[in-house]
Amino acid sequence: FGMLEAGSVRAKNTKNILLKNILDACLGAIVWYLIGFGFAYGDSNDGGFIGSGASGFAMHPEDYNASYASEGYDWAGWFFQFTFAAAAATIVSGGVAERCALAGYLAYSVVITGFIYPVVVHWVWDSEGMLSAFNTATGSGEPILGGCVDFAGSGVVHMTGGVSALIGAAFLGPRIGRFDTEGKPVHMPGHNSVLQILGVFILWMGWYGFNGG
Repeated sequence: FGMLEAGSVRAKNTKNILLKNILDACLGAIVWYLIGFGFAYGDSNDGGFIGSGASGFAMHPEDYNASYASEGYDWAGWFFQFTFAAAAATIVSGGVAERCALAGYLAYSVVITGFIYPVVVHWVWDSEGMLSAFNTATGSGEPILGGCVDFAGSGVVHMTGGVSALIGAAFLGPRIGRFDTEGKPVHMPGHNSVLQILGVFILWMGWYGFNGG
């Protein structure tokens, strides 16, 4: 994402977009660790809307008990799911490129990684989620219309990031200088086509593993 977006913006904004990509990963990891993973998966007593329970927040204290036998599986699951959370957040950086202040972007990144994205994850991928095909509950806890399957994250990850980017772009408006005094669009080409194509190829190959599961 960093290479693709760096090549797509003007040269003067390259460092800004790269910094946002790095901070998405760094800040996102902390927020996902502290609260995001807990809201997404929680424990076996969750409701259909959002996860809960201390076992998911800041990864749980069970690791320090001699009787705990997960042997790192929960941490592996946390890291795997973090990559999806970081992807959802980074999608937005391209949608609001060259038009969003760093402080505002970081505030958004915390909110989507810590609350918006985890809630959508809980709906679809958690076994208690209200849209989850893995939800076998009956009665009031039964999934809506039998639940849905989103194996590769086209809805949970990419649609969540895409809708967030659309809303952000709508609020921020066009880039400064995007239209002339007569309202006609001004061409603003990216500064490096090589970076754009390299980013596409790396994403393309990565998606074979990412989206294939």
